[in-house]
Amino acid sequence: MVFCKEDQNLVYNIKLSSVGPGRMTGSDVVHEPNGVDLAMKLHYLKVVYFFSSQACRGLTIMHIKGSMFYWLSDYYTACGRFRRTEAGRPCMKCNDCGARFVEAQCDKTVDEWLEMRDCSLDNLLVFHLPIGPELSFSPSLYIQVTKFKCGGMSLGISWAHIIGDVYSASECINSWGQFLAGLKSYGPLKITKTSTWLENPNNRSVAIKEPVSLKRVDPVGDHWVTANNCKMETFSFHLSASQVSHLHSKIWGENGMGKIPFFESLCAIMWQCIAKAKDGLEPKVVTLCKKDPNNPKDGILSNSQIISSVEADFSVGDADLKKLAMLLVDQARKENSQIEVVVAKDGGVPDYLLYGANLTFVDLEEAHFYGLEWNGHTPEAVRYSIQGVGDEGAVTVLPWPKDSGMDGNIGRIVTVTLPDNEVVKLRFELKKNGVMLEDDLES
Repeated sequence: MVFCKEDQNLVYNIKLSSVGPGRMTGSDVVHEPNGVDLAMKLHYLKVVYFFSSQACRGLTIMHIKGSMFYWLSDYYTACGRFRRTEAGRPCMKCNDCGARFVEAQCDKTVDEWLEMRDCSLDNLLVFHLPIGPELSFSPSLYIQVTKFKCGGMSLGISWAHIIGDVYSASECINSWGQFLAGLKSYGPLKITKTSTWLENPNNRSVAIKEPVSLKRVDPVGDHWVTANNCKMETFSFHLSASQVSHLHSKIWGENGMGKIPFFESLCAIMWQCIAKAKDGLEPKVVTLCKKDPNNPKDGILSNSQIISSVEADFSVGDADLKKLAMLLVDQARKENSQIEVVVAKDGGVPDYLLYGANLTFVDLEEAHFYGLEWNGHTPEAVRYSIQGVGDEGAVTVLPWPKDSGMDGNIGRIVTVTLPDNEVVKLRFELKKNGVMLEDDLES
């Protein structure tokens, strides 16, 4: 992302240091990513939490960093550095090198920043560098604390997707809030090993169909960066609770709203609008990423989200929205096992894309972004994006619990990453479908 000089000056006085576990993990602890982990190698998660001055009262940088010594002892894999085995497969040496910690300042208030409604500026609040080209020196986790002139702060997290999905990341960060509050301290050190699908001998000879959701790309070597064929642009918009109800009832009517989840209904609208924005090159195959309801909250970082593919054998742009939504619900084919086997059989050496290999819809409605508390206060806002999206683009849907309607619906934040030449057309199609974007509200 390129910023003008005025934008760059919004955040200044940047200081870098490191913070790691307060307890040594050991010299011989190695974490071996499984196939799904390695499939996410070129993707990164960016999250920004905004806290009010009341939430930050009494918090100092020393207090924040001191609590992280305890927290990162539980999540030591986030502090390691990657190496390669003799066969070339990436593995992590859990050598307690730590996360990179960044301090910064901003002369705006938290409210003023949120009112700018420009999600690209949030990159100034998240210090991010991709892994590589020197693997042994590259952190997987960056933590940036930015102080605003009102006394509020933002917490910016850059998280390498290979160490865990957004559900793992949010639970991990929420856990840190308990250490910050003094509710948790050192527990017994638990060295964990992530099991893989191929460890079961009965699975090794199973014939597996190639996963549609995964795309093999040209080798990137030790610099884990996605090579796009076009310039990508990201924008976000807020759906109020009343808009959520309106869009849902637009497809199903007042009596049918409970039959199909809002996520699939919104995806049907977005899929059709994006198909029209692509001028005849409509995406017939899409990928869905959703939380696995059977995955326990056990404190182990993992990529356990359900990855599915859906294919339409009809024109998406001309389809009935009910038909599209039903297709997303009934015809989603889970591909986690296929991804695991394909990557394992390749030895874990080749490079892949998942987000943006097809048009990808990511359901984050069940991610507990608002479970992080500072001084008993939840964030004023949480913004999330994916770094390293492929050319087909991605759409993520987050909850907005501070905006709830009389019917129990809550608002949503939708973040879209697409080739820049498709964004203007998409915004036009969204407005035609009754989606009020920020520029409509300001005019």
